[in-house]
Formats: sequence, C-alpha cells, structure tokens
Amino acid sequence: MAVNPDTFRDALAQWPSGVTVVTTLADGNWHGMTASSFSSVSADPPLVSVCLLKGIYTHDLIATSGVFGINILAADQTELGKRFAGMIPDITDRFDGVDCHTSETGVPLFDHALAWIDCRVIFEYEGGDHTIFVGEVLDAGNPRKSAPLLYHSRSWGQFADQLPEKAAIADVGITRLETETGVELTVEKAALAAAGVAVSPAEVVVDSRDPATVEAAIAAQAKVGIDRVVLLHAFDPDRHDAVLFAASNLARGGFTEVVLDDTAADANPLVVRQRLVDISVRIKPSVTGVCLRDHAGLGLANALAALKSGVTQFDTALGGMGGLIATEDVLYLMELLNISTGASRAEAVEVAHSLARNLQLPRAVEPRPTWML
Repeated sequence: MAVNPDTFRDALAQWPSGVTVVTTLADGNWHGMTASSFSSVSADPPLVSVCLLKGIYTHDLIATSGVFGINILAADQTELGKRFAGMIPDITDRFDGVDCHTSETGVPLFDHALAWIDCRVIFEYEGGDHTIFVGEVLDAGNPRKSAPLLYHSRSWGQFADQLPEKAAIADVGITRLETETGVELTVEKAALAAAGVAVSPAEVVVDSRDPATVEAAIAAQAKVGIDRVVLLHAFDPDRHDAVLFAASNLARGGFTEVVLDDTAADANPLVVRQRLVDISVRIKPSVTGVCLRDHAGLGLANALAALKSGVTQFDTALGGMGGLIATEDVLYLMELLNISTGASRAEAVEVAHSLARNLQLPRAVEPRPTWML
C-alpha cells in the first residue's frame, strides 16, 4: 500500500536543508529558481547533483542547455530565496539588483552568495516525477564566511543559537580610570583579579575608519609583542565590509584576539548579530571579543546577541564607567544563563563600591539593586 502523499510530504518537511538558487542560461537569457534538493556526489572527480520537478520551466531549460549554477544562500538572504521561489509577485525580473558574474559556462553566479558552483551536466537520471541532474564542477567560489540559510518544515531560518558554556570577563574601566586620574589602583586591581575578573591586558588600538592605523598595527605587531587589538567603530552599521576587511587583516597580521569596540554606541542586537556572524568565522583561529556600550538600555541585549553569535570574550567596566556595559551586569547575565565565568559577582560589586567611595567619582559607581547582590 502506497504512503499517503500528504503524509509523505509532511515527513520530508522535517528534514532540514540548505537553500540554493539554481541558475542556467538559455538563448542568451538568465533564468533561476530556488531549490533545496541539492547534494554533493563526488570529490574526485568533483560532481554535484540537483533534483528538479519535470515540467517546470527551469528543468526544461537545464535539460536543453546542459549547464547550471548552484548559489548557496547565506542566513541573511531569505528575501533572495523567496524572490527566486516566486513568492514576491511584484518582482518581474528576479535578477534585478542581484550582483552576478559568470565563469566557465556563462550561467549567473551570485557575487554575495555563501558559495557558488558552476556546472556542466554529464548525467541525467529518472527519479519518478523528478530528474536528477549530475553536474561536473568546472569552477567554484566561497565569497562569504557566514551562517547558511536553512529550510525546515516549510519555514526559512538558520541554526538554533547555542550559548557557550564558559565566557571570560575583562574589566577595562579600572585601567582607563587609573590612566585618566593618575591614581594608582593596585589594591583595587588585585581585588578585582581575586574576584575572578581579569584586568584588561596590554592592547593595540586601531580605527576601522582609518586603514593606515590597521596597517601600522600589523607592521608593529611583531615588534610590540602584543597579541590583542581593539578595533574602534566596529559596529558602525554603514561600514560592514570595511570592518570585516580590517578585522580579517588584523587576524592575518598576527593578532590572536580582535576586540570589536562599540565606540560611538552604534550597536543594536541586529547589527551585533550580523557583524559577529561574518567576522567570527572569517578570523578564526583568532578570538573575537566585544567592548559594548550600555546606551538606551541595550547593553545586555547586545551582550546576549554577542553570546548567541559565539563570542565569549567581553570587555566591561565596573559600574558602567565611561558608558561601557557594567562588569557586574554582565556577570549577572552569565549567572542567569548558567554560563561559567569563574568570577564572583558579589566581590566585583564590592570593588565597584570601594572605587566609588575612595575616589568620589563624579559619575560614581551606584550601588546595585539588592537583586544584583
């Protein structure tokens, strides 16, 4: 007895897959459709396959032209996937505004896809109401380092976020305060270290808006012997590519920890997510850290977005000095999420209170509410 077709489709819908746009060339015109039935076949020789429903327009074009391209979409390209699936009816030219190039076969390949593959059909197999096209890979590219777009149960999405088990908290505020006031805070720094909160180590500071500072830092890295670099204006929403380029160069230049600094309080959870997803993957094995501001109440929201993006290094400041996210607030967030830091929040709060009393800070470290203690 044959399985019920609806039951069969519902069962298959539970299999998560990536999302691709399959493209081809016919009579000098570009064509494309969204498909998830793509698979690798062989590494040597390099072969891939795509399975297309018989009778649809793109199926017939590929059968005739003998060429196709595979464009693997990134997590932020849902709109592109829906466009080529015909889910945005107002768009008549699906390629309008999409940056493309061609390679060996002449089919359109997306400049900003997660990856693209240029293929020549070498086999066609019957597969019920589908045809399985096996393509010889003539060229391929991986223009982006990012998370993939996923399709599951008829919904578009991405990998579920997994929070880290451990995170490291470093206080940069006390070192900056020591520099600004000229007062030695050796006792307080020792107490902070005893509380399990690291005092920020030596670092190089560069400006993502000034490529010359990036080049100078890379040139000096070996001589200075400092592995940690702070990248200013790292969350400027209009400078994604520039920040990505700077961070990548710094990692290649020998820095093992790149700290993205929210210098002008540009960060919001969406920007943090997009920036870190691209940068963290691209600069590995170098570590990505963040130094966030607590503007408009977004500090902890941005910290949570950073955690969900795989960041485990946080620069903070006791009491939120200098507008940075407060060390004790971040420690509280880690406690709520069961993320180990090896630090005592209560002891860190005591150091903060001591600083406020002893230095009579104009922006004193306010006592935290009792639920924070």
